[in-house]
Amino acid sequence: MTKAFSAPGKALLAGGYLVLDPNYDAYVTALSSRMHAVIESDENMTSKHSTLHVLSPQFEEGDWQYKIQNQKLEEINGKRNPFLEATLKTVLSYTQPSSPFNLKVTVFSDPGYHSQNKTTKKVSSNNQKSFLFHELPINDVPKTGLGSSAGLVSVVTAALMSYLEPGSETAIDRLHNLAQIGHCLAQKKTGSGFDVAAAIYGSIKYRRFQPSVVNDVLSILENDPSQFPQELRAVVDKEWKFKHVKCSLPMGVQLLMGDIEGGSETPKMVSKVLQWKKENPNESNQIYDHLNEANNSFMDALEKLNQAQNEEALSDLSKALQEIRKGLKQMTDKAQVPIEPPVQTQLLDRINELDGCLGGVVPGAGGFDAIAVLSIASKADAIKKATVDVPDIYNNVHWVDLQEEADGLKVENVEDYVGLV
Repeated sequence: MTKAFSAPGKALLAGGYLVLDPNYDAYVTALSSRMHAVIESDENMTSKHSTLHVLSPQFEEGDWQYKIQNQKLEEINGKRNPFLEATLKTVLSYTQPSSPFNLKVTVFSDPGYHSQNKTTKKVSSNNQKSFLFHELPINDVPKTGLGSSAGLVSVVTAALMSYLEPGSETAIDRLHNLAQIGHCLAQKKTGSGFDVAAAIYGSIKYRRFQPSVVNDVLSILENDPSQFPQELRAVVDKEWKFKHVKCSLPMGVQLLMGDIEGGSETPKMVSKVLQWKKENPNESNQIYDHLNEANNSFMDALEKLNQAQNEEALSDLSKALQEIRKGLKQMTDKAQVPIEPPVQTQLLDRINELDGCLGGVVPGAGGFDAIAVLSIASKADAIKKATVDVPDIYNNVHWVDLQEEADGLKVENVEDYVGLV
């Protein structure tokens, strides 16, 4: 019964802040850094009630043990992990298992998700997978902002569903809907959903679902918990109206992700932008219209490059990236939120001047987490080298070892994880 799943990280290249509004399209790139989950029966546990043991062996204190009795979930070590708890609650409420089970889920994350300081590399017995093991507790290791929580919720949802409702791991829309609700429950709010959508579907042009789809079912959990399983199943099993069109970067164009280990608090930034938008409708609408036009130009240029590589389309792509940055910098000034802070402006401007660079943005909600740069593929290594040779000028940017991998959730070979724990 052992099974394994993985889901990709993400970079929101176009659609920052507009992605929160179901009227706008966004462009989300799935990344080769993936979250992994291996599920198996827990032979060490024999009990009358159901148990679930979740391990994250790459980190100190990455160990959670749950008792499930009368559909209630209890972490018996007293340790909190809101994303795991919300995922388990959602899947158990949906499946309503009648027979007791003892399961173990082992979670792994590829190196791109976290700072790589103070780590030891371990390789699986068949040399197919390798992961970095950290010396620090999981909550003390800085993240790079690639969507680790969305990936975690997605792979654990798929793993649990594969056991509790065998065959359901192929019902990809159902997994998406379950993971979205679990992720929103963990965050205590309904986000834009692009990170979970990318974890499930891969690289996509995305337009969000109506927030009421999730808000309504979560309010039932809050106000009338006894009705939650029934309402949850109805919502998860219906078709959600939202856009997730498969896409991928053109051949010859390469994505570079640079981490400057700064860190930003996305929820605070988002709430400030939404407050500014509410208080300044005319000003914000102008900036949103400009950004929407730039985002659509960006997607159009990529579409042209997918059909034929030519200088005009490459030039259109560069111009669109400049216009996206212009709109985000206006939003930075007007909303007084560091979406593209001056230190990132300086870094992107300098990288823009390098041969083969098509342009870059501070992806997603922006801030100090990372930069995303598109380059001519043949010039990518030279761009990396140029920034490493003169680190002070390029803000000591650290290029994360990843690229676009357009696939979403996938079934993995369980043999690839043997020998890691």
